[in-house]
Amino acid sequence: MNTAPERTSLREKVVVMVLVLLTGSFMPIGPEEAGVAAAQSACFVSLADGDVQGSNLGAACAFLGIPYAASTAGNNRWRPPQAPTPWTGVLNATGTPVACPSVNLAGPMPAFSGIEDCLKLNVWVPNPFPTGPAPVIVWLHTGAFTAASGFFPGHRGQALAAETGAIVVTPNYRLAAFGFLAHTALAAEDPRRASGNYGLLDQQAALRWVRDNIARFGGNPDNVTIAGTSAGGQSVGLQLVSPDSAGLFHRAIIQSAYPTSRWTSDAEAKAQGDAFATALGCTDPAQVPTCMRAASREAVLTALSQGAQQVVEPTGRPFWEPSVDGVVIPNQPRIRFETGEFHHVPTIVGINRDEGWGSFTSRFITLSFPSGVSLAQYESWVMNEFGPYASSVLGRYPATSFSPIETMARLVGDLQFVCEARRVARAIERTGTPVYVYSYEYIIDQLSPDFVLHGVEGNILFGNNYSPPIFPGHTLDAADQALHSKMAGYWTRFAASGNPNLGDDTAFSWPRFNRPSGLGRGTDKYIVLDSVIGEGTRLREAQCDFFEPFFFRSVLGGVPAAGQ
Repeated sequence: MNTAPERTSLREKVVVMVLVLLTGSFMPIGPEEAGVAAAQSACFVSLADGDVQGSNLGAACAFLGIPYAASTAGNNRWRPPQAPTPWTGVLNATGTPVACPSVNLAGPMPAFSGIEDCLKLNVWVPNPFPTGPAPVIVWLHTGAFTAASGFFPGHRGQALAAETGAIVVTPNYRLAAFGFLAHTALAAEDPRRASGNYGLLDQQAALRWVRDNIARFGGNPDNVTIAGTSAGGQSVGLQLVSPDSAGLFHRAIIQSAYPTSRWTSDAEAKAQGDAFATALGCTDPAQVPTCMRAASREAVLTALSQGAQQVVEPTGRPFWEPSVDGVVIPNQPRIRFETGEFHHVPTIVGINRDEGWGSFTSRFITLSFPSGVSLAQYESWVMNEFGPYASSVLGRYPATSFSPIETMARLVGDLQFVCEARRVARAIERTGTPVYVYSYEYIIDQLSPDFVLHGVEGNILFGNNYSPPIFPGHTLDAADQALHSKMAGYWTRFAASGNPNLGDDTAFSWPRFNRPSGLGRGTDKYIVLDSVIGEGTRLREAQCDFFEPFFFRSVLGGVPAAGQ
């Protein structure tokens, strides 16, 4: 039952009278039940840390900016998240929530944004609150680990909660150097001798908050799904292999991500941390943590010229992302997936058809080649990126059937997204854990008439219009809304049961990904999400069979894919 203040107010008495009139029932209603009814009708909730007033959006309530951890400013900078301070009075959770500090790498927005007291989360819940424990989706936001927030416009949860009855939670987590700086001096002061994955620790703290508080909203703490696209999907994959997140979630959805590629090692991350400290002028070994914590937000964000996700990165730019620290991420995630050392929960894994093109602010290729790609540039890029394997890569992806830029996009999409998605799905399937695979192939002409871009599926899933600067403006039309309804149904049925098909006999049956032994190539079935839902088999098989033996880095980083 949802918990509300244990007092009988005039408002609660009025609610009791209204319920009697509406239902015709004169069964006695106690103060606690009356308080719950009043709280739900007013989008009000009582938590262990204090009362919270949300916004009444009609069929949904929105609670924006609830603290799940203390400020990470001052002495808490580059430390694991701490418990929040309880508040007195009523927390107003109706305004625009804060974001964590980040650097804007594209678009007309200010160069800097966010504050360090940013470990807040947003909750969208059906109005009135669910009367039975509802499934909970914790959406980990996109943004290349350097940008965006839990209030990312395309991924707000109002429509999903109102239409499906699920509860949607979107936490902030620390970004860029604030979230992913590794340094020997920081590891030395940590009880587990780890540094660098503070953003992942924030996500885990948010999941613990959900475990401890979501029942107050009518949610089921024993039925939590973590989900996300791009960096959010990366985060889901990393939480699957992190021992620290055990028991904090029960399903997982990885969209457009590649958690089984080679991640930055602890030594590499700490070397980047040394360069960062030097750039800040923090060179006294005894004072490095104190010196770095005294730096301003702007100094932290600009100490090193930050890299963007593109196929050719200017030399020397750092990438702030999770690293294999030996604790939060004990080993390379691919190894942990292959050895079964991950949380065996039902999982959805999916890709967009044309991932290599990127979205409008993550223009993987055009950031590097704004004037187009010549054949010579394409071949030179392959040589630089793949080194000793370049000739075989060019043999598989010659720029003959397609233009050089389209060939490059196909190579990036297959290697980076499609084939790593297959790798993850196969690793999960080998343990007998249910896994479902999709390919999102729905084209919206107003966004891109020929391609299904990276990141484009999120707005359809959540039922939100597209808006600049991420995409051109586009209001969802009837066809878009129809696909939204289908996807929302699959996602929330999966969140409720671990099976996207249960409870709706009218929906196209999403086949479970399965590779039966002794039957040749098996089935490897997946669903095609388009205006007409269909089934596919063995997604990009020839391409992914080619990449199967390789253990490459991301082609969107500052180190060549073949770099060790």
